[in-house]
Amino acid sequence: MNIHSIFHQLLTIVLFLLFFIASFGQSQLAINNAQLQTVQQSNKALNVVYQKFLKQYSTDREFVKNVKIAQRLWVQLRDADVKMKYPNRPAGYYVSAQPMCEASYRTELTQQRTKMLPIWLTGIEEGDICAGSARILN
Repeated sequence: MNIHSIFHQLLTIVLFLLFFIASFGQSQLAINNAQLQTVQQSNKALNVVYQKFLKQYSTDREFVKNVKIAQRLWVQLRDADVKMKYPNRPAGYYVSAQPMCEASYRTELTQQRTKMLPIWLTGIEEGDICAGSARILN
Protein backbone atom coordinates (compact mmCIF):
# COMPACT_ATOMS: atom_id res chain seq x y z
CA MET A 1 0.00 0.00 0.00
CA ASN A 2 1.28 3.40 -0.85
CA ILE A 3 0.74 6.53 1.16
CA HIS A 4 -1.88 7.79 -1.27
CA SER A 5 -4.15 4.75 -0.76
CA ILE A 6 -3.71 4.90 3.03
CA PHE A 7 -4.63 8.58 2.96
CA HIS A 8 -7.66 7.81 0.78
CA GLN A 9 -8.83 5.07 3.20
CA LEU A 10 -8.37 7.35 6.20
CA LEU A 11 -10.24 10.14 4.46
CA THR A 12 -13.10 7.75 3.67
CA ILE A 13 -13.28 6.66 7.31
CA VAL A 14 -13.20 10.25 8.56
CA LEU A 15 -15.92 11.31 6.12
CA PHE A 16 -18.04 8.33 7.14
CA LEU A 17 -17.62 9.21 10.83
CA LEU A 18 -18.46 12.86 10.19
CA PHE A 19 -21.57 11.85 8.24
CA PHE A 20 -22.59 9.45 11.02
CA ILE A 21 -22.08 12.07 13.73
CA ALA A 22 -23.94 14.72 11.72
CA SER A 23 -26.89 12.43 11.03
CA PHE A 24 -27.06 11.36 14.69
CA GLY A 25 -27.02 14.98 15.80
CA GLN A 26 -29.86 15.82 13.48
CA SER A 27 -31.83 12.84 14.69
CA GLN A 28 -31.23 13.80 18.32
CA LEU A 29 -32.19 17.38 17.49
CA ALA A 30 -35.43 16.13 15.96
CA ILE A 31 -36.11 14.00 19.04
CA ASN A 32 -35.35 16.96 21.34
CA ASN A 33 -37.72 19.19 19.34
CA ALA A 34 -40.47 16.56 19.41
CA GLN A 35 -40.14 16.26 23.19
CA LEU A 36 -40.30 20.05 23.54
CA GLN A 37 -43.57 19.97 21.60
CA THR A 38 -44.84 17.36 24.05
CA VAL A 39 -44.00 19.73 26.92
CA GLN A 40 -46.00 22.46 25.20
CA GLN A 41 -48.95 20.10 24.72
CA SER A 42 -48.91 19.04 28.37
CA ASN A 43 -48.73 22.70 29.44
CA LYS A 44 -51.75 23.46 27.25
CA ALA A 45 -53.70 20.55 28.77
CA LEU A 46 -52.88 21.80 32.26
CA ASN A 47 -53.91 25.32 31.29
CA VAL A 48 -57.28 24.02 30.05
CA VAL A 49 -57.94 22.48 33.48
CA TYR A 50 -56.70 25.66 35.19
CA GLN A 51 -59.01 27.87 33.10
CA LYS A 52 -61.95 25.57 33.95
CA PHE A 53 -61.11 26.07 37.63
CA LEU A 54 -61.19 29.81 37.26
CA LYS A 55 -64.49 29.71 35.39
CA GLN A 56 -66.26 27.10 37.55
CA TYR A 57 -65.25 28.78 40.80
CA SER A 58 -65.40 32.39 39.61
CA THR A 59 -67.80 33.37 42.40
CA ASP A 60 -65.60 31.86 45.13
CA ARG A 61 -62.92 34.55 45.36
CA GLU A 62 -61.05 32.91 48.22
CA PHE A 63 -60.79 29.60 46.37
CA VAL A 64 -59.71 31.27 43.12
CA LYS A 65 -57.08 33.30 44.99
CA ASN A 66 -55.71 30.12 46.55
CA VAL A 67 -55.80 28.21 43.24
CA LYS A 68 -53.73 30.97 41.61
CA ILE A 69 -51.22 30.93 44.47
CA ALA A 70 -51.00 27.13 44.43
CA GLN A 71 -50.55 26.98 40.67
CA ARG A 72 -47.83 29.64 40.64
CA LEU A 73 -45.98 27.84 43.44
CA TRP A 74 -46.47 24.45 41.75
CA VAL A 75 -44.89 25.77 38.52
CA GLN A 76 -41.93 27.02 40.57
CA LEU A 77 -41.67 23.61 42.30
CA ARG A 78 -41.87 21.74 38.98
CA ASP A 79 -39.13 23.92 37.49
CA ALA A 80 -37.00 23.51 40.63
CA ASP A 81 -37.45 19.72 40.48
CA VAL A 82 -36.26 19.73 36.88
CA LYS A 83 -33.20 21.81 37.88
CA MET A 84 -32.56 19.45 40.79
CA LYS A 85 -32.55 16.45 38.45
CA TYR A 86 -30.58 18.26 35.73
CA PRO A 87 -28.44 20.95 37.40
CA ASN A 88 -26.45 23.32 35.21
CA ARG A 89 -23.30 21.53 34.17
CA PRO A 90 -20.57 22.18 31.60
CA ALA A 91 -21.52 21.64 27.96
CA GLY A 92 -21.58 17.96 27.06
CA TYR A 93 -22.03 16.73 30.64
CA TYR A 94 -25.46 15.26 29.89
CA VAL A 95 -24.66 14.54 26.22
CA SER A 96 -26.95 15.59 23.40
CA ALA A 97 -30.03 13.89 24.86
CA GLN A 98 -30.23 16.24 27.85
CA PRO A 99 -32.86 18.58 26.34
CA MET A 100 -35.01 15.54 25.55
CA CYS A 101 -34.58 14.07 29.03
CA GLU A 102 -35.27 17.38 30.73
CA ALA A 103 -38.37 17.98 28.61
CA SER A 104 -39.58 14.45 29.26
CA TYR A 105 -39.31 14.93 33.02
CA ARG A 106 -41.07 18.31 32.83
CA THR A 107 -43.86 16.66 30.81
CA GLU A 108 -44.19 13.84 33.35
CA LEU A 109 -44.55 16.28 36.25
CA THR A 110 -47.06 18.42 34.34
CA GLN A 111 -49.16 15.41 33.41
CA GLN A 112 -49.23 14.30 37.05
CA ARG A 113 -50.53 17.73 38.04
CA THR A 114 -53.11 17.71 35.26
CA LYS A 115 -54.44 14.32 36.45
CA MET A 116 -54.59 15.46 40.07
CA LEU A 117 -56.61 18.66 39.63
CA PRO A 118 -59.90 17.52 38.04
CA ILE A 119 -61.39 16.25 41.31
CA TRP A 120 -62.30 19.87 42.03
CA LEU A 121 -64.12 20.02 38.71
CA THR A 122 -65.84 16.63 38.74
CA GLY A 123 -66.28 16.18 42.48
CA ILE A 124 -65.63 13.21 44.75
CA GLU A 125 -67.78 10.56 46.41
CA GLU A 126 -69.56 11.47 49.60
CA GLY A 127 -67.93 10.17 52.76
CA ASP A 128 -64.44 11.66 52.47
CA ILE A 129 -64.35 13.78 55.62
CA CYS A 130 -61.09 15.35 54.44
CA ALA A 131 -62.44 16.44 51.03
CA GLY A 132 -61.77 20.06 51.86
CA SER A 133 -62.79 22.34 49.02
CA ALA A 134 -63.48 19.48 46.55
CA ARG A 135 -67.15 19.23 45.68
CA ILE A 136 -69.06 16.22 46.95
CA LEU A 137 -71.02 14.28 44.33
CA ASN A 138 -74.75 14.04 44.99
